[in-house]
Amino acid sequence: MKKYLAIAMAALLLAFSLVSCVGKTGDGIGDYTPEVDYLVTDQGTFYFEEAEGETAILVNYVGKATKDDHVVIPATFNDRTVTTIGKECFSGLASVVGVEIPATVTKIDYQAFAGCTELTEVVLPDGLLEIGKEAFANCTSLTSVSFGKSLEAVDAYAFWKCGSLTTLSFPATLKTIGDGAFWMCSGLTAVELPATMEKIGELAFYHCYNLKDVALPEGAEIGDYVFAVDEKDTGVATEEPTAEPEA
Repeated sequence: MKKYLAIAMAALLLAFSLVSCVGKTGDGIGDYTPEVDYLVTDQGTFYFEEAEGETAILVNYVGKATKDDHVVIPATFNDRTVTTIGKECFSGLASVVGVEIPATVTKIDYQAFAGCTELTEVVLPDGLLEIGKEAFANCTSLTSVSFGKSLEAVDAYAFWKCGSLTTLSFPATLKTIGDGAFWMCSGLTAVELPATMEKIGELAFYHCYNLKDVALPEGAEIGDYVFAVDEKDTGVATEEPTAEPEA
């Protein structure tokens, strides 16, 4: 009897354990959602998600809805190092005119700053490795970007419609520029590409009709219509697509 009672108690404890896990994961044990916590500062509220090791992801920012916000992103949270600016974290915040990104950040994710139409200048940390898809798309007032010393990838449409950018200088570490990365950056007049680049995606500088001589890296894979322009801008017809990228 004691043996059967012990087995029954063990089964009951296991059932409670499974229920507890499901409660944390939402649909089941396999899709666990990390806990989100927040930090309130005089600038607003930063929301963080715990990541692998002793790291954290900045997943959201709620400002004080004031004009001309200069945001200083914390480098640590709860003794964790902030390494990623998460998806859509600052997306559409027109009040943000300046942002200080800590040296700990290695990735800026999908649409992290997309639509920050009053953002004028960005200094990216030397440890940054990747700028995600559409990360700064439609930042129409952005005039200057410093890419740091370790950048390896600028993903697709990362700076789409950043028409106020005039020059770009990339570090020697850059390996890839994604499809349409600088599509419709019509203000560009000069771009310096490192000789060690491996790939430039199709339409990477499409509709950059003020961009003239650009030295292409030897041996790099070059996509279609990388520097194509519209007839209405130059008077010379081209065969490239004219539709804008899907959101």
